[in-house]
Amino acid sequence: MRKKRVSKIKGLAWVLLAVGCGVLFAVGLSPLAHLVPWSLESKLGTAVRLASPSKECRANAEVDKDLHRVVSRLYPIEPGDAAFPIEVTLMDNPVENAYAGLGGRISVNSGLVKKAGSPEELAGVLAHEIEHVRHRHIMERMLVNLFTAEGINLVLGGGSTPAKLSKFILNLDFTRSQEAQADSDGLRRLQTAHVDNQGFRRFFERMEKEGAGSAFLSDHPSNAERMEMVDRFKNVDPRPILTPEEWTTLQNGLCGK
Repeated sequence: MRKKRVSKIKGLAWVLLAVGCGVLFAVGLSPLAHLVPWSLESKLGTAVRLASPSKECRANAEVDKDLHRVVSRLYPIEPGDAAFPIEVTLMDNPVENAYAGLGGRISVNSGLVKKAGSPEELAGVLAHEIEHVRHRHIMERMLVNLFTAEGINLVLGGGSTPAKLSKFILNLDFTRSQEAQADSDGLRRLQTAHVDNQGFRRFFERMEKEGAGSAFLSDHPSNAERMEMVDRFKNVDPRPILTPEEWTTLQNGLCGK
């Protein structure tokens, strides 16, 4: 009797999944992602964070102040920014990387800040990640992957523990079109913020030259496409974010070092 009940429940789940797939392909992912309340995404983001703890930097007050100045030049400045609160966190990790997560959390590795040539390079990366958050790209990718074998197993196989959910979400990759959108709107954000977009150019040129494709160049627009995009967004009265001394303080004071 119990087996029959379980079988019926699984059968119903498959029907609902099929209906979900139909809706998914009928209306597309972007509208669905934006229908998910931000409060729910924030809770999922918190669950992922707690299930996959990572080492955050313990920076000094001067470093925190200078990082805040970089972030505040970029956010909030666009209409609707307040609808998706972001939190930028420095991570004690030598890998030159940054990534956006659910609920507006953007993690920036200390290795990226140390290797960046200027605060404008850091701002270019942050603008890109902010646009991933604003366009709900993380939620879009999660919805897509829920319809893969791994996602179906997570939902129906009884494996939806916080740790497994965390691993599932952290393994999501953005599509090429999502990366292009984050590039384009990130450059527009830099323009609005009066930040020199040559920092964006130099960062990705350096990443390609160093062969650091795994973090930023995989599934992204080519470097040539990116440079053409930079040229379309002319600088408008660019103003420095930090003085050279403040930038040196930020780089040298990371993670209490």
